[in-house]
Amino acid sequence: MDDEQEVQLNKLEDLVDRFKVCFRLLGKEEDENNNEDIIAAWKLILRNDVRKIFDLLNSLKIEIAWSLLDDKKERFYKIKTELEPTLTSYKGYEGEEMRKMVNDIILMVDEGFHGFRQSFINDTYYEDLFSKVLDKYRKENEERLELIYMQDSQEEALIYPDATQLKNTIVVERANILFGCRFGQVFHNNGRNIKLIVAYILEQKEQTYNDIYDFLDKYLSYQIAKEHCQKKVEAVFKNIAFKENVDVDKLMLKLKDLIEDNTLSAQKHWFIAYKVFSRKNWLKKSTQRLFIDQINSAFSTRLRCSAYDFHEIDEYFKKNDYTKWTLDDSKAPQCCVVYKEIADKLDLEFLDVKYAKPGKVINTRKIEKLR
Repeated sequence: MDDEQEVQLNKLEDLVDRFKVCFRLLGKEEDENNNEDIIAAWKLILRNDVRKIFDLLNSLKIEIAWSLLDDKKERFYKIKTELEPTLTSYKGYEGEEMRKMVNDIILMVDEGFHGFRQSFINDTYYEDLFSKVLDKYRKENEERLELIYMQDSQEEALIYPDATQLKNTIVVERANILFGCRFGQVFHNNGRNIKLIVAYILEQKEQTYNDIYDFLDKYLSYQIAKEHCQKKVEAVFKNIAFKENVDVDKLMLKLKDLIEDNTLSAQKHWFIAYKVFSRKNWLKKSTQRLFIDQINSAFSTRLRCSAYDFHEIDEYFKKNDYTKWTLDDSKAPQCCVVYKEIADKLDLEFLDVKYAKPGKVINTRKIEKLR
């Protein structure tokens, strides 16, 4: 059962046991000693227990009615058979107000024995029940599932660069995962009918939420993927390091191509890319940390970028502009030719006209007056 329901039901069963014992002790005191103070004390204890039982039953009624778990009719039958005769006898000790509460308890226990949800069932009950459970689960898990969606999108964008194809592909993948789980198969085979899957789950008399949460998690992941399909514009790659008008999605996908064709084949090569983007003034800040985070957000498992690699770069490349790297300089390392080739290729590829957002320019141009 749901933890809170289980705690409440255990507490109710304990109260019922205690109430029966206390009522017997009240009768024994009347028969043997008839001490008025002790009798009054037992009555006070019983009266307090009645109120607690009443409150617990009201709470359980709501909890069980709006839960997908077993409604525990068997346990309520045991409570009914043990509590009802004792309560009926106890009513003779109380006034009208307490007798009314006792009668309400007897009715609620009987209702629990027949299933609390029976009082709530109408034409929309099953859909309303699913909506309540799903809404609660979404509040608790939406942030996690959205993060997973974005992480999956970034990885699959390397395979599906077209945004629409990417989002549609993720929807299909999420659907296949959903329809492969225990309750997802039943959901699929019954025409994705919410009413039928809820009825089916209730018939299973689930004692825990394990399989239910598995279904809800996959169902919600599927819904989130469909919602993203309906969004007009959505960034695949989070912009961490670049200026606002840089088309980061397009840029990162091109970097992915450059990894695949081995233009960028070593971790230290990211320093060359950093130098190129710095000279072009495409970065928000000159700090290397943001650039490293940007690269690792997409390529940490393919070609990682690290502060250590940047630190290990020869000072020659750090102090000189890449347009001036040459082996003609006696201070240039032997890898200078390769580094210069990579830098020139990146410089030629990453042009404002190709990688600015539509209708935008990456850097504001100064207009010079003709003299």
